[in-house]
Amino acid sequence: MADQPSRRLRVLLVPDSIHWITGTIAQSIVTHNPWLDGTIISGAVLDIVARDRPDFFDAFDIVHFVCPYASKQWLPILREQLPVVTSHHHVSDDWKTQRHNLDGDAIVVGSSQWADDVVQRGAAADRVVRIPYGVDASRFLPATPQLSAASRASLGISADAVVVGFFAKLSSNELDRKGTDIFASAAQELASRLPRLVVLIIGPGWDSLVAQLLATGVNVVWIPFVREADRMPSMYQALDFYWVTARVEGGPVTLLEAMSAGLCCITTPVGLARDIVQDGVNGAIVPFDDAPAFVERTLSLLSTSDLRAQIGARARETILETMDVPITAQGVKRAYDVAIAHFEARAKAPTSARAQNSAQRDSALSDRVALLEPLIWAEALMLQGQRALALRIILETWAKHPLSTLPPRFLFRNVLPTQLVRAIVRARVSAAGSP
Repeated sequence: MADQPSRRLRVLLVPDSIHWITGTIAQSIVTHNPWLDGTIISGAVLDIVARDRPDFFDAFDIVHFVCPYASKQWLPILREQLPVVTSHHHVSDDWKTQRHNLDGDAIVVGSSQWADDVVQRGAAADRVVRIPYGVDASRFLPATPQLSAASRASLGISADAVVVGFFAKLSSNELDRKGTDIFASAAQELASRLPRLVVLIIGPGWDSLVAQLLATGVNVVWIPFVREADRMPSMYQALDFYWVTARVEGGPVTLLEAMSAGLCCITTPVGLARDIVQDGVNGAIVPFDDAPAFVERTLSLLSTSDLRAQIGARARETILETMDVPITAQGVKRAYDVAIAHFEARAKAPTSARAQNSAQRDSALSDRVALLEPLIWAEALMLQGQRALALRIILETWAKHPLSTLPPRFLFRNVLPTQLVRAIVRARVSAAGSP
């Protein structure tokens, strides 16, 4: 920072969930910037704790909304109190749901495509800071023959299969921005020409896509959710190719993970792919909405194993040189500098003045956040069709906090019929109002 304070900068980072991509980004920022004192709370949990604690935000010097939607409620309130950093990942649906982020003191984007986009939409260029998402290259490692064989065996995939990957969640596929129609068409054509093809799909909600592929003879392995983060790298180690058929992406982060794992990636010119993929050098770029191009490039690269290996090795080098998260995460320092400078100019007061009248973050609040995060996550999984996993998470949380009333409340409202829950609530409210 230009005027580095004697204490660490207290930052509240708000992802959509601590368990999804924006949560990983927030954790990377905290881990690789020891000069800041970071607290990560998902948007849904923030709504609860801030309602219960009106002085909650006094404990921070700056708020960073890693998710562009949680800022809609809080930005108009918080920008009068402290610097606020917003995010502009991508736009694929109604711009009205994200337009509020233009009022951030700094606006973080992940690629040059979205830096240009947000400026065209009215953002001041001097408040736009590009911070590539990054990937932990120490976790997403190239597969050895032994690791590949072990990963495939765990998934029931034969050693001689040609495996193509698609990793995403349906809830992030608004207006089919992931291009699943192109993915399905390309997979069906490739399967007709390559009987050894296996498609590995990771992520919740893809019942219809999987059913469509299976119905047309494509061999599919679908893992709706990989709960243990340590298992994700091994999913890439089972692959030969990773496809990005998307039309709109902020990253995608999965492309970075696949490149870090030394895979041959075939992608549309979307998001970060425009910045880091050189066609035929460290990946393959094909046109949007062109399923045959995915098929032909895959078959061509399959027949040239040396070139495919070279592309994968260079992809790994690209990540290590420019996209490894210890490198990218440090870019947040510039974003916070911009946010603080802009806030102080418009508020005409230094942010250091907050140090004298700051609320302290107590252990009870931290415990409440730790309790709420898995319960909110479980509800999100419930909405994505992962009922069994969601119920298990709620029960596990209840076992860890047997005296808390929150786990049973979450359990009952997600298990009991909606009308019954409403009747119970009305009865409780009525009883509370009785003399």
